[in-house]
Amino acid sequence: MFKKFKSALLKRTAPSLPIQAEEDDLSPFENPNFITDRTKIVSLLAEIEGGSPLCTIQIDGAPEDYSSSILGIKADKNLIIIDELTPGDGNRLLQTQKNLKLSTFHKGIHLSFGLSAIETGSSHGIAYYKAAIPGRVYYPQRRRSPRIEISAIDIKFSGVSERTGISVSGRLFDLSRSGAGVDVAANRARIQRSDIIKQCRINVDDHDMEFDFAVRFVKPAAPNSPRVQMGGLFENLSNKSQAKLSYFVASLERMEIRKQKA
Repeated sequence: MFKKFKSALLKRTAPSLPIQAEEDDLSPFENPNFITDRTKIVSLLAEIEGGSPLCTIQIDGAPEDYSSSILGIKADKNLIIIDELTPGDGNRLLQTQKNLKLSTFHKGIHLSFGLSAIETGSSHGIAYYKAAIPGRVYYPQRRRSPRIEISAIDIKFSGVSERTGISVSGRLFDLSRSGAGVDVAANRARIQRSDIIKQCRINVDDHDMEFDFAVRFVKPAAPNSPRVQMGGLFENLSNKSQAKLSYFVASLERMEIRKQKA
């Protein structure tokens, strides 16, 4: 479903948009932490799109941050396409403001960029947004941010698809304070993007977390393999579980920092 939606979306003909203006008057030569070469920017964003990480979205005047992901890069049309926002009230705000700041991690390094003159589209009833590929990306490659290798930690995942009623089980390969990535041996539950997985459980630091899981992407783990990777956001997480999760992620980050200093 995700791949079909993404393919259909990227085949649409879209009007060319002007390259976004710089966010401030700082010359790129004064700050080596910015990438301004268009070829490098397109390559970097394509790598991020291929990895499908969850991204943090900030909108001026918004009471909270939102989550999304990059759905596609169309270099020939000068377009970047991003998914609808979660929680949903961010979509109404973005359609009014038409500007945002996107941030995520790539190869353990924090990056961010702004998008303006954002246009709204829809495919299969699901909203998406398109804007000009940014002219500048904050990507301080000389600095190291901790990268958590969750795949080395055996955290099992289980739940039940709300749509099909079939059980889902797997292991986490990625974890953040707001969501996770799950490796599943086979997609028997026919999980699709935008599905909700109910009655989910994982054990974090000897604490059983129960929650619902809003699926944001589903993709093959490898070519010609029955294994799939799905990513999504935690919903209905108790305050205690949220606190435990935040503490656990912070402890992993500290461990990574110590490894890098060793």
